[in-house]
Amino acid sequence: MEECHASEVLRLPVILYKILSFLPCKALNSCSRVCKVWSEYAATIKKKRKKIEWMSLECDEEEGLNSKTENLSAFIEQLSSEPDHVLMFCTSRLYETPVSLPSSHPTRFPRNAKCEAVEVTSFVEKLLPKICPMFALVADGVVDQKTNKTCEMEDRDALTLLSIPKIDGFDIYTFYVDIYTYANRMDESGSAIFEVDQVSTVPADKEVKAILFFCDEPFCPPEIGYTLLQHYKSCVIAGGYVDNFNSNRNSEASLMCIALCGPRVHAASVIIREEVNTAQEVDKIIKKLKDCNIPEENSFAFMFACIGRGKGHFKGSENVESSVFRKYFPKTPLFGFFGNGEVGFEHLNKYEENINTEKVSSEIPNKPLPKLYHAYTTIICLVSIN
Repeated sequence: MEECHASEVLRLPVILYKILSFLPCKALNSCSRVCKVWSEYAATIKKKRKKIEWMSLECDEEEGLNSKTENLSAFIEQLSSEPDHVLMFCTSRLYETPVSLPSSHPTRFPRNAKCEAVEVTSFVEKLLPKICPMFALVADGVVDQKTNKTCEMEDRDALTLLSIPKIDGFDIYTFYVDIYTYANRMDESGSAIFEVDQVSTVPADKEVKAILFFCDEPFCPPEIGYTLLQHYKSCVIAGGYVDNFNSNRNSEASLMCIALCGPRVHAASVIIREEVNTAQEVDKIIKKLKDCNIPEENSFAFMFACIGRGKGHFKGSENVESSVFRKYFPKTPLFGFFGNGEVGFEHLNKYEENINTEKVSSEIPNKPLPKLYHAYTTIICLVSIN
């Protein structure tokens, strides 16, 4: 029997395509540099992949984060879809813990190579494609998304990563606001008008379905949020006050808004108020989200809670709100944090009742604006791309 060299087998288009289809995205990018045919096959395979992927890491004090860096690297290496945007939720203590990163300057003796200490956000940024924006939200606690369970990490160190690929009909735009500039202008004139068009990067023809709203200062002028609500009519606004946020696109602003846009995006939100302190009451509220009939396929959700809630609020019971969410949305990953104040309102937009933006927009101004800024509450925002 004649031997067949591997290079000859790879000349067969069917076999080559089949082999390449099993490779993760980063390996595909390397293979695409072999020749024109491999490049075309790799591009075709990547175009078909639209998978939303995520991971979580929990660290104890003895292990530290350095023992988990291999897990972070492996997650990025094994992504099947090329990341278009990455969101990270990280506990404050973990964010402040330096990660040892091997020096980019090689030496003859690897054991003697120097390591530089970097923040975990910088470590992850170096693993991602340079064109991929990454947004890190830092708070006292985070919502830890595991394979079949969601944990509310209030007093343990953890981080979660959400990788979102480029999907047709779904766009993400980020804009930043320097609230001090706005506040100073208001002090000088006695009043100030917040001009959304001056700061927003969202094109005028895009449908804004949800805005994730994050501030790392103790106070944000309420006019900013309410003006956004009036400007982008019929959209969800959800977020809160964090200890810090970190973006590889802007490091100076004190307010970051992430706009989720496009005709394929469907979003809804609920608010769990301060007086709600039993699982039964939480169940009734999250069921309203379920009744919106938003498809769970290609969906993800955010939970922004007050640091005062959690097991202390529910008489020692852990993971109450996230467990109820998991009951109704077993296939939807949940991310978020325990912060210093919440931003959002109840917005129940039923999937089968989605109508064109113009009709919705004409009805919204006649209604009073909902309360947007809260304390001791939980905001849950569901997003689906279909």
